[in-house]
Amino acid sequence: MRSGRLAVGLSSALSALVWTSVASASPAVIAEYCSETELECTVAQLDFDKTKQLPVAFSYDTGWIPPNSDLQVKVYAELPAYTRVELSGDLETTWPNAMMLATPGGGPALLQFEYGLAIGAQAKIDLTVAGIGIKWTGDIPFVPKIDFKIAGQKEFSSWAFEPNGVSTSGLSPKVRLFDVNLLGLVGIPSQLSKGGVALDVAGELEATYQTERIRVEPAGGSETSIQSHADQINRPFPGGAFVEYDVWPEGRVDYKGTLHIIPTLFVEVLGKDFSMPLVDIPVTLSIGSTEFIFDPVRVHVPLPDFEPVPVTLDFGTVSVGGEKRLAVDLSNVGEAKARANAFFDSSHTGVFQSYPPEVLVASMASKKVEIAFSPKSSGPVKTELTFVTNDPDQRFMKITLLANGAALPDEPLPDDPKPSGATGETGGCGCRAAGDAPSGGRWLGALVLGAFAWRRRRPAPWTAAA
Repeated sequence: MRSGRLAVGLSSALSALVWTSVASASPAVIAEYCSETELECTVAQLDFDKTKQLPVAFSYDTGWIPPNSDLQVKVYAELPAYTRVELSGDLETTWPNAMMLATPGGGPALLQFEYGLAIGAQAKIDLTVAGIGIKWTGDIPFVPKIDFKIAGQKEFSSWAFEPNGVSTSGLSPKVRLFDVNLLGLVGIPSQLSKGGVALDVAGELEATYQTERIRVEPAGGSETSIQSHADQINRPFPGGAFVEYDVWPEGRVDYKGTLHIIPTLFVEVLGKDFSMPLVDIPVTLSIGSTEFIFDPVRVHVPLPDFEPVPVTLDFGTVSVGGEKRLAVDLSNVGEAKARANAFFDSSHTGVFQSYPPEVLVASMASKKVEIAFSPKSSGPVKTELTFVTNDPDQRFMKITLLANGAALPDEPLPDDPKPSGATGETGGCGCRAAGDAPSGGRWLGALVLGAFAWRRRRPAPWTAAA
């Protein structure tokens, strides 16, 4: 029986590894006991990272060309359009009400985005003239430059279940759409000074992430989900050396855009620009939402799995005050450490004992527990031994105990001599009924008297025969 269960356990473990490699591109996360003493609870670290990028996103950069030249140029164009969400936390699995699943709290997380447009050209000079080194890097004049990128980033530590979402926002640099040189209208050369009114614009984007649910499904299944920090779900456990779940959050990012229109007064003197915004007119733009469904993470939960124990133990007959022990083999064919504590009916305290009362059994191992019967009185005994275990599908393993206590045999009493002259009859008269056998003393007296009489009748040796 044991060898068969061990074979099944090994086969199950091998099947789990094969299934994990086939069903998931990443290796499964192995759960561990919550602590050295909490052997009905496991925890597994979960990490999720997903980026959603618009199809129009691109990035182009020539780099500094030509290489190894004193004069180099670089042209770049970038259209970033992505949102990234990172989440982390734990999957907690508890029993004996197998299996209770929860995702308490949450670990380090990140919400990040970048959108917009950047176009420009730069030049770099690195040369020596008359022994004097000249180095310069900057934008190439008269080449249009656009920098209208909006970026935001926020770190947090939670699952961000709704309605407690996490938000971050970003604001682009101002872009001048046009200006009117009023000083030039009154005849002031623009080479000396410029001044007038301008129209600047800036873009702002706010992104809010919320986790709607965390799905925890048996490998290949589809059921209800966790929808808050304190939420728990129950999954029936069919038994075995392990169980596996696919875990993934499902959420969304809501976007809100604002275009800031900013009329501005400006003055430019000798290349120095001084601007004073008159007013900021925000225009809200409806952008929408994006679903974030993360890739599943496979969690492998090793579990203890005891083999069945005998139905009964029969101690037979044991003398009162004596002791008899029988051994029970506790075999663990599971993937995690198993624990069993022995309990007896309170009415038989001291009659039955377990050595040891608690046993820890490593994976794919077994240990013997001795059950001792020490009767305190005679008579048959029938009670129940219960092993309380951390096996999710065998919380209680029961064995019927049968025994019989036998009293010790009575000790033989010593001889009790009768008083002198007693005949054994009541009254103590010294006489006996007829037909009673004479006592030993009277037989001896009769023999002596008979011998004496026979000697008197014998003729003297010197008398002649008649």
